[in-house]
Formats: sequence, C-alpha cells, structure tokens
Amino acid sequence: MNDFELRDVCTRLSSGKGIRSSELYHNGKYPVIGGNGERGRTETYNFDGECAIIGRQGANCGNVRFFIGRAYMTEHAVVAQANDKADTRYLAYLLSTMHLGSLSAQSAQPGLSVKTLSKQVVSLPSLTVQRQCSKILSSFDQEINNLHQTNGHLLELLKIEFAHRFENEDTPISDLGSVVSIWKKTVKPANNPDKYWEHYSIPAFDAEQYPSFELGNTIKSNKYEVVPNSVLVSKLNPTTRRLWLPQLINDENAICSTEFIEYVPDNEKDYSFYCSALMQDRFFGYLEGHVTGSTGSRQRVHPNDTLAYTVPNPNASEIQDYCKFADPVIRQIRNASIESRRLTMLRDALLPKLMSGEIDVSKIELPTLPTQTVHTNGRLFD
Repeated sequence: MNDFELRDVCTRLSSGKGIRSSELYHNGKYPVIGGNGERGRTETYNFDGECAIIGRQGANCGNVRFFIGRAYMTEHAVVAQANDKADTRYLAYLLSTMHLGSLSAQSAQPGLSVKTLSKQVVSLPSLTVQRQCSKILSSFDQEINNLHQTNGHLLELLKIEFAHRFENEDTPISDLGSVVSIWKKTVKPANNPDKYWEHYSIPAFDAEQYPSFELGNTIKSNKYEVVPNSVLVSKLNPTTRRLWLPQLINDENAICSTEFIEYVPDNEKDYSFYCSALMQDRFFGYLEGHVTGSTGSRQRVHPNDTLAYTVPNPNASEIQDYCKFADPVIRQIRNASIESRRLTMLRDALLPKLMSGEIDVSKIELPTLPTQTVHTNGRLFD
C-alpha cells in the first residue's frame, strides 16, 4: 500500500456548474447529478467519461458513487477522475468507506469543500489489485443495476397499459378524492429511541428507492405512519418525479417523510389500478401546475389540492380485470427491490475486506463483464 493525498491521484477534482430549474425535464436526454444523486434530466451535458461523484451538500453530504457516461454535473457534485496511479472505479469504492460526510461543516446545510477533500489521504495497492477489486465489486453493481432497469421497464409497462385502457374520452372520470384518502397519522420516532424504523425518506428514494433502517434516537422530526396498500408521492419539487410503492418489510415500524403524500385507495383490491393512475404523465403535470413557493429548489404541492385531479373511473369489472394484470407486476417490482437491497448489503460487507486486503483478490475469479461503449445517458452506481 502507498499513501497519497487525493489531489495527487486525480486528473480532475472539482465540482460541476449550476443549472436553472427551467432547464430540467422529466424526459431529458442526460441525467442531472447533484449532491444527493440524480435530480432530474436535461438536454445538455458537461461531463463525458467515468468518475467518482462525491456529494458536497445536502442530506447525503459525503456520499460517493461511481458514474460512467454523459451527464450534467451540478455545483453540489464533486467529480473525481483518477490519473495513472489509480483506477477510477476503485477510487469511488475506497472513498465510499472513508465517511467523508464527517468532514463537512457543522451547520444547518452541511457542505464539503474541494480543498478539504483534496487533502484526504488514500492508501492504494497496485493498479492490478485495484482493478481486480473493482471487477469483483462491479459484478454486484451490474446485477443491482439490471434489477433497477427491470423495475423501470415494469413501471413503464404499467403506465402504458393503463393509459391504453383508460386514458381516453370514453372512460368515465371522478375526482381523486372520491376514490382515495390521504393518510396523515403522525409518528414521533424519538419517543421510541431504541426501536428500528423502516424509514421512507427523500434521500433514501433518490439513493436506491429502498427504505433506510434507523434507530428512533437518530430521527429528530415527526413522520407519517406508512400503511399497507399505500402509494407515496413527493410533494416537494414535482418536476423530479418520485413515486414509491413501499416494500413494507415490517409494516408496524414503517414511517415516511412528511414531504410525501401518502395515498390509500378506499378499496384495497383496487390498489394496482390507482398506483398506475398516479404514474401517468398527466398526474405529474397536474402537480407541476399546482406548486407553491418562490424558489425552484423548494416548491411544493398542497396535498389537498391534488384530490381535485380527475382519474379514470371505469366499472368495477374493468378495474378488477386490470388489477389481475397489474398485481403480479407490482409484486415482481417489490421482490426485485428487495433482491437489489440484499445484493447491496453483500457488496457493502465485502467492500472493507477487499479494500484492506483481508480478502486476497488474486484467488477470486469472475467472468469478464461486458464493456459499456454507449455514453448517451449515463449510469450511476451506488
């Protein structure tokens, strides 16, 4: 192992540039990467290649991810690209073990400076060992990414099939408030400091769409109880679309951020139908048209305003026929999400052992991974 300051093993260590909220689009060509991960999409890019991305502000300050492709990097994302002393993917894995968030200033909005990051000491083995470690860990990332992509395709399938069947002039409509309720039961996790809570937060959604598990004494603010057959939709900045079908590993301990609107269908048998109704572009367009707030970074929708949105209201037999199609798809989405989390935990358990040399990478053989050659929209790895 050889020790270096981070700046001595990077060809680039700098943050990106700001972007106006008016330049963010749901269907933009390139991801926009901020301090907490992808925050939307746009039509231009300012980065092309592979790098470690360090979040320098926000709830996930100090988080590190590997990225390959084209993207627009914002001022809240620090881009680190390795020189000939390091493998960029290995560097991303190594930095993720260094708890960089602890370096941030203790303020209401934590932040990391590039100057502080540049002076951090990293211990590197030979390039051969770095690449072997990266190959092992990236095999997990490949499987995790495949599961995420599959879930994306399944969600798109539900969205398209629903629109094909019901988003037309012949289908009766009703107000959303006549078929679903908004659940607002408040929970104070701090009152149960030693209890582990299944926490559906905005940062957890942005990271991997899987809840975090946290002790009550670490959760300072009030939350909403998450109940079975609920759909979570973020009321914060609806141009960034966040719709969550909770996995509910333990529904007695499930809570969510008050930044989510928690919809519960009045008839639980119709759950898949109303999940699909809320996935529609028309619904998110409605949210965008009903925001309040003067700044693009803190615009919100008032939950009760969403209940006037009109949803298709076909007869009961048509709803149940659709649910027969959609129910197994939603089960598959949840199962894939759980499997993705299992693989993530296995990778994270291996990570420090590989970084420290406790596991001899020369004795591990893996098949060659396919090489990515297309950089049109990029891939972000946890």
